[in-house]
Amino acid sequence: MADIDSVPRRIPLGHKVRAGLGALLALLVIVAGVAIALIVNLSQGDTRVKDDVPYTTAIASASLDAKSVANDQRGFLLTGDAMYLREADQRVAATRGDFEAAVRAATTDEERRAVSESSAGFERWWTATRAEFATYQAGDKQAAIAASVGPDRALRKQYEDSLQQTRSLGQSSLQSATNWLPGSATRAVMILIGCLVAALLAGAGIAYWLLRQISRPIFKLAAMLTAEPL
Repeated sequence: MADIDSVPRRIPLGHKVRAGLGALLALLVIVAGVAIALIVNLSQGDTRVKDDVPYTTAIASASLDAKSVANDQRGFLLTGDAMYLREADQRVAATRGDFEAAVRAATTDEERRAVSESSAGFERWWTATRAEFATYQAGDKQAAIAASVGPDRALRKQYEDSLQQTRSLGQSSLQSATNWLPGSATRAVMILIGCLVAALLAGAGIAYWLLRQISRPIFKLAAMLTAEPL
């Protein structure tokens, strides 16, 4: 009599079905997880672009307002019209507001340092320019004009160069983020398609295996029922 323990035990059909369905569910979860991870990654890139735009915009506005202040400086020294002084004060306030907005929008310490350096350079030039105005109003027009085209012009050149570097830093960061998005989106689509194809192939294989496991006993039973009695 054969040893009962030596007879191989068959896995119940119900266990096989549950295992197959579990594998299909696992594939679904994996594909969904990959899709979510890709979406989150793209969302982070989009957020980076949105974060860089306010910084770049604020620096560009600061550059424009600062140049307007320089135009008011020249206008006053050429004409002595106090209107230029009032406009200069308004544009200086706007420039300071632009620098403050850039600091708030900065996403890195490097950007914040660049803004601070540009702002400090602008303030040094503005302090010298106010001294020019005072000298001019005191009656020494030539000395005021000489200062504006001499040492004070050098100060303006310094802050303008610093501001240009600060602006280039923001534009570089924005361009990098903008360039990253299309390539990343393409990679995300390719990865997702690859995962879907792999999941479909694996799912088809599991479904085929399940179908065989389910149909085999049915075919055996049908064969037994249709078999002719001896």
